[in-house]
Amino acid sequence: MQLQGLKPLYISMKQQNIDRCRFTFSFRGTVFDVLFFIDESPYKLLFGAKGTRFSFTLAVEGGFTIQAFLDNEILSKLCKVLGLQYDPNNPFSTKYFFEEFNNRIPGKISKKDIPAPYEIAPYVNIKEDAEKVYFRNWRFHDGIKSNVRPENLEKTKLLLGNKIYINCKKKNVSSCWTDDPALDNKDIEDFNKIYE
Repeated sequence: MQLQGLKPLYISMKQQNIDRCRFTFSFRGTVFDVLFFIDESPYKLLFGAKGTRFSFTLAVEGGFTIQAFLDNEILSKLCKVLGLQYDPNNPFSTKYFFEEFNNRIPGKISKKDIPAPYEIAPYVNIKEDAEKVYFRNWRFHDGIKSNVRPENLEKTKLLLGNKIYINCKKKNVSSCWTDDPALDNKDIEDFNKIYE
């Protein structure tokens, strides 16, 4: 199924050099955080139901094409989140869900729509210090006494994106995190110091 509504959003992102954006989508009274990542191949859509731990991810292939069918486990959880009961005479249609989503994708976004790491964290599987989702700073390793750990690189990729992950891996740099929102380093430009 093609999500043509993603095309204007993609153009808006590219014009502003934005790799990841966040917007909301409401369906049957349930509000989803939707994250669109174009820093990966294929692109990725992540749907997270607000107020729950339920989320699912879709690959977005060329032409903004998705697989509109969800596996039974995800479909069952989605129906539960939506408050739907099984009705053999009126089964839930993921095609309808995604058609509605396609019609409500924003055509434009701005820098304020870039998701902060703590906004992504509830919907991804973080293996290292899962409660620490506020970015603090970078730690540069010398390659002799210390090296970046694979778990840290994975967390960096999930919360900060593929480009920063690649640079951290290449330059042997760890991202440092805290569970204290008051210590969150909100300066996005600070993320880019790794490129220097």
